[in-house]
Amino acid sequence: MTRCFPNRIAIRAAFLVSLCTLNVHLVQAQDDSDDFLTLYPNLLTERERPHVEQYLAENRAINERGPIDVQALIDGTLPGNTPGIGPVIVATPEMVAYQNGKYDPENRLYSDGDYARELGYEDLLAYPTYAAHDDTFMVPFPGPARDKLLVSQLNHNVTFHRPIYPGDRLFLVADERTVTDLTPPEGDTYRRIAISTKGSIYNQRGEKVNDVVFQVLESVRQYREGREPQSEGTGPGGMAFWIAPDWMRRPQHIYTDDDWEQIRTLWRNENPRGAEPLYWEDVNVGDRPAVTVDGPIVASVSPMATIGVGTGGSRTLKNEILSGDESLIRRADGIYTTADPEDHVPRVPGEEDLPGMPPGGERELAEGDIDTTEIHEQTGDQRAILINYLARDLAIRHVNNWMGDHGWLQNMRWGIMPTEVMADLGYSIPRHPTAATFLDKVPGMEDMYVNTHGLTTDLAIVKSYVYDKYFRNGEPMVDLALWAESIDGYIWWAGGATVKLPSSNSE
Repeated sequence: MTRCFPNRIAIRAAFLVSLCTLNVHLVQAQDDSDDFLTLYPNLLTERERPHVEQYLAENRAINERGPIDVQALIDGTLPGNTPGIGPVIVATPEMVAYQNGKYDPENRLYSDGDYARELGYEDLLAYPTYAAHDDTFMVPFPGPARDKLLVSQLNHNVTFHRPIYPGDRLFLVADERTVTDLTPPEGDTYRRIAISTKGSIYNQRGEKVNDVVFQVLESVRQYREGREPQSEGTGPGGMAFWIAPDWMRRPQHIYTDDDWEQIRTLWRNENPRGAEPLYWEDVNVGDRPAVTVDGPIVASVSPMATIGVGTGGSRTLKNEILSGDESLIRRADGIYTTADPEDHVPRVPGEEDLPGMPPGGERELAEGDIDTTEIHEQTGDQRAILINYLARDLAIRHVNNWMGDHGWLQNMRWGIMPTEVMADLGYSIPRHPTAATFLDKVPGMEDMYVNTHGLTTDLAIVKSYVYDKYFRNGEPMVDLALWAESIDGYIWWAGGATVKLPSSNSE
């Protein structure tokens, strides 16, 4: 059986094998319920009350605010207490080039302004998710109201209305936040909180660039009086409040010569469409676009709120490896890297002078805030956890390759850590009421799900399936299911995309 799974039978077999392997290594959630209070739905403890009531009041203020005055937002004349107003993010040319070069370096729309203008754009394009920063919109349950936190079902959605160009100023606004207590009526030591935030991103001309929906399910716990908090958590960085499955138990893959031959073959077969139009009439339900490959990922990006994108992280050495670059170094795990680390993990441009950052580059956190940069940092030789939107941005390259330069990515949606994998690892979690599913759209994958968390050294083998085509408001649209596999068959990300294509009937 090939590890690259060209058909659904092989995918299913690999999924079952990988799930069995994962279960061999899982660590069941510890039964320590006696240490924690029993919590009931919508019944706050004395400790929770002041913090949660303020949190809910702030959310109500957003929901009751009504439509934002976009011109006043841009002019900076909105009242200072207007609820839901986020940061202003500048798409600097240097940061746009950095992001584009890391994710889709061969795409002329992202690197050649003259070419982009020939196709009707104002300039080269920034990556479409440039300012869609989940941590800005997705305000968590108050930190002072909990001792422990278990996160699951990150389930996000971004709609792209207009291009983002270098130099654009981007205004982030939260429009609606719902918080639903899913704790069972009989009580639980976990309070189950489903959070969903809808938002808008506008450019300096007052045009809406993106609609966003960011969702998560948080399970929070409080110690009983007299119980001593643990000094270390099970999450990344040993954070005392963080509960997480032991994702690191998944065996690390060692890349062999045969693996590299398969990877090279997939790279040679990517065939990005580029300037050749893909017409809606030529697409069929059941089509499977050419697989794309990125990685192995030696470093994860980390979130950077003030610029709205992840920074750091490694780029794919596709061209160097295909050309047989003899300066590459092969590590003990079989991964190729460069002699100069900045050739593989490019330095962030202007990192010491990022807008809104204090000296040293560290963002100040409010009480109870989570510094999500810690979650994705490498600790010694231990693999790091990949941020949820890394595969999203790699999947955008996959979609770009397929649809070509005349298509438009209308929507990207994705999710990780579903209830199924949490259950596999010993954590029973209710389903977020508005969480989307993705792989059930693919024949033969209806009972599959994201069965691990992406980790450094993983490969991102991105695959897709066309499951619908239709006209919406007179425009030809195509829906795809997407997923990212490691080379040994784990599914570590899943999502969907809606693409607007040209019609041959309008030529």
